Amino acid sequence: MNTISLFKFPHASIFLVCISLANGVSAALNQGHYPDWAQRWPAEDIYEPDCRPLWIPNKYGPFDYRAAGPADRELVEGAHFSLEYQAYLQGKQKSSRHANELPPAAGFGYTLWAFPNHPQALAAMEDLSIRYKAETLPGALIRVHCFFQRAVRFTPDDALIRAIYGYYYARRGKTAEAKKQLEKAEALDAVNIDTYVYISFAYLEMKDYEKSVGAAKRAYELGFALPGLRNRLQRLGKWQD
Repeated sequence: MNTISLFKFPHASIFLVCISLANGVSAALNQGHYPDWAQRWPAEDIYEPDCRPLWIPNKYGPFDYRAAGPADRELVEGAHFSLEYQAYLQGKQKSSRHANELPPAAGFGYTLWAFPNHPQALAAMEDLSIRYKAETLPGALIRVHCFFQRAVRFTPDDALIRAIYGYYYARRGKTAEAKKQLEKAEALDAVNIDTYVYISFAYLEMKDYEKSVGAAKRAYELGFALPGLRNRLQRLGKWQD
């Protein structure tokens, strides 16, 4: 199994996504007359009308990112995500993709139409929203919050997405909503490093230091290697070995 790890710690933000490339069913097999997943699952999470249906005829996807094989991921990421993500990390307005004058959020948006639970694309959208102080980003067809609503409706059992969603809410001062998502993340996943890193940073945003430390220690127990999270909690006087 191959693993891609991309880390970014811009100021108070955390971007950590360790993506396992598991073998999956070819995306080509997923084309067909699918139901609208916006109506399939119980309405446990909000799904606002302007977020549009999850399945749209003649659009590629949606597919569960966790189950997609390397070739299926590359088909989308190679054409719409990789160079856009590099541009985003470098703070550029456009990617270096030839004949593409669109901003990075356009590529992230396409990626999220194909893979609603693509963690890096969701995390980048969240951070761009903070950067631009806007919910509708240049090049994106729907609001950033809609991408999160679509992700949890399509894959309600994806703990990492729940954790990133909680971080989204925490950075926007919506404590009750954040805690709801973080609690779901913890209930779904007890062994994923990425999930606990996001949970820790989300609680740190909310100044719930006890829970932030607890999640951080769980992440380090599982093998999280970067010292930045622990160092930040130590500077606040909250980390006790």
